[in-house]
Parts: sequence; structure tokens; C-alpha cells
Amino acid sequence: MRHPLALFLLIAVTLTYCVAIALRAQHPAWAYVAAFAEAGMVGALADWFAVVAMFRHPMGIPIPHTAVLAKNQTRLGQGLADFIDRNFLSAHYIRNKLAQWDAAQWLAQWLQVPHNAQRLLQPVLATTRFGLEAMDDRKVRAFFTRNVRTALQQIDVSSSSAAILDSLTAQGRHQQLLSDLTTQLAKAVENESTQQHITQAIAKELRALRYLALDQAAARLTTRKIVNAVARNLKDMGESPEHPMRQRLEGAIQDWISRLKADPELQAKTNHFRDELLEHPGLNEYLEQVWSDLLRWLVQDLSQSDSPLAQRLEAGVSHLGRELAHNPELQHWVNAQVQDLAPRIVEYYRPAIGRHIQQRVGEWDTRELIEEVETKLGKDLQYIRINGTLVGGLVGLVIYSLTQWVIGG
Repeated sequence: MRHPLALFLLIAVTLTYCVAIALRAQHPAWAYVAAFAEAGMVGALADWFAVVAMFRHPMGIPIPHTAVLAKNQTRLGQGLADFIDRNFLSAHYIRNKLAQWDAAQWLAQWLQVPHNAQRLLQPVLATTRFGLEAMDDRKVRAFFTRNVRTALQQIDVSSSSAAILDSLTAQGRHQQLLSDLTTQLAKAVENESTQQHITQAIAKELRALRYLALDQAAARLTTRKIVNAVARNLKDMGESPEHPMRQRLEGAIQDWISRLKADPELQAKTNHFRDELLEHPGLNEYLEQVWSDLLRWLVQDLSQSDSPLAQRLEAGVSHLGRELAHNPELQHWVNAQVQDLAPRIVEYYRPAIGRHIQQRVGEWDTRELIEEVETKLGKDLQYIRINGTLVGGLVGLVIYSLTQWVIGG
């Protein structure tokens, strides 16, 4: 018995009742004491029955509507699941709570604490190191290489290339890039160092003029003419999208895109090139060696207590926190994403959470459940019985007193 006080009180009012009954003839006050003790016994026994009936059959007798908790464990689980679902998982409740929480500011402060950055990255780095060590195994590497090659062989290179080029050239978005590129090329051609290289190349080819000492002079004259012509054309191309050479280049690009989409012969050639490249033994051996070296370097780095990569990642996390703390627009975006995404995630998993709660409560061992509840609520249940004894006794005393007053009146 964990809480014997209620039992001691019941024994006390029982003994009081016996003494009062025995001494009732000696003084009228003992009758009032007996009335109090009698009603106290009734109240104590009634509350004892009610408390016990919640958990088990009183004295082992299968009285109807007793052992309530054991008989309604499934309903308890359903009720608990419904209560949590209704009061904690509703989208309206989640949105209201999130509206009161500045998630971005909390995240910014959390990320700036060095210990938090380490806590965030340690499991990620440990998992990464384990995965890298596993990937360095020959069988795993062969499996990975084989499946990557198979996946790459499923890619339609011609269609993918056409889609990429379509995206790059849509609405003339590549024209500015061409303008910048041709302008930079014109500047490069006009550069003195570039001209010197061209001069030397031309002079080397004009060997017949060397005996007349005309090779350098002819080279310089030729270079100047070539440079001026090339630079002028490049500059004109950069300044005018309507330049004939720009138009021819644009036509060639569009023709290439169309052929990639519709020319079976070109499609077959590009896919054949893809297969030859993937099956090339030298390329595969080279890629495997690069892959092994990369894995070995990463594993070695991550195995160090003062890993440079880990330190850079931790510094990056802290920097991200500082940037977020001083960027109101980014904070607004983060809060908006949290307020939009969190309710949808909870709403999606809401039925599963309810089913999990109901299932877990249903799987609880009934005896352990009852013992756990009694342990947690034992003190309060004891005071229910104590209150039943005292309140019952006082009510009995009042009723007896009123009865005597009415009879005596």
C-alpha cells in the first residue's frame, strides 16, 4: 500500500463509531459522534469503491461497470488521439501558433552559437564519412558505377541538348551574352601581347622572306591588317544583333536545335557518341581513380578532429546565421515558408499521428497501464477517499442534527 492514510482514517471512523455506539446511553453527544462516524464510513467505502472500480473489479467481483479503464482501453486511445488531433494538430491552431513565433530570428540566433553548428553538422558528417567508407569498397564502387552508367545510357542526349539550348536561347536571352563575348574578344585581339603572338606565328610561316630581312616587317604589316579586320568585325558583331555574322550564327544555332529535335540520323550519332564515351575503358578507369582519390581525401579529412572541411562548414553555418539576423527580407521569406509549409506537413501526417496514438495506447499492457496511472495519481486518489470520509461524516452529522431538531421540535 503506497498511500495508507485513507485506510487509517476509515479504521479510525469505524472504531469511533463502535465507541460512540457503546457510550451512546451515557451522554446525548455520543449519538452525534456515532452519526458522524457512520456517515464517514459510508462515504469512505463509497469513494473506495468508485476509485477501485476505475481500475479493477472491487474484491475481484465482476460487478457491472467496474474495471472501467481496462475495458475501455481502446476507447481511451481513440479519445486521446481525437483530443490531441482536435486541440494540437488542427491547421488553424498551428497557423496561430506560428504567427506568434519569429522562426527566422530564432534560427538566426541558434545558428550563430558555435556549439549548435557542431551539433547540427556532427551527425551529418558522421553519416557522410560512413557512406564514403562504404562507397570505397570495390564491390560497392562497381555497383555504383554500373548503375550510374545504366542511368546515363537512358538519357536521350539529343533531346536533352535541344531542351537546354532552347532554354538558353528563348526570347533572345543569349544575345547579351554574345554581345559581351564578341566585345571581349575584340579587346583581346587588339591587345599588344596578342598581336605579338600573331606576328611571331606569321613570321615563322614566312620563311622565304627571311633571307630578304622582310619577314618581321611583312609579319607586322600582315598582323596589323588581320587584327584591324578581326577586331572591327568582332566589335560590329558585339554592337549590332543584326550583324550578318550574328544572324548566320543565330541561324546555325536554331538549325542545330531543330536537327537535334527532329533529325533521326543526328540523334543516333549523339546517342552513339554517348555510348562510346561511357564504354571507353580509359575514361572509366580514369573516373574510378578520381572517384577513389576523392573518397579517400574526404574520409581522411573528416576523420581528423580538426577537420578543415568541418571547420569551413561550421564557419559557413555561423555566417548563414549572421546573414539571416541582419536581412529582414530573408527573415520574412523564412517565416512565410515556415507558416505555409508546417501546417501542410502536419495536416498531411495528421491522420497517421492519430492512428499511431490509438495503436500505441491499444498495445499498452493493461496491468502496467493501471499500475502506472495509480502510481502517478495515487496521492490524489487517496485524498479523494479522505475527502469522502470527512464530507460524508459532516453530511451525516448535519442530517442527524436536523432530524433530531425536527423530532424534538
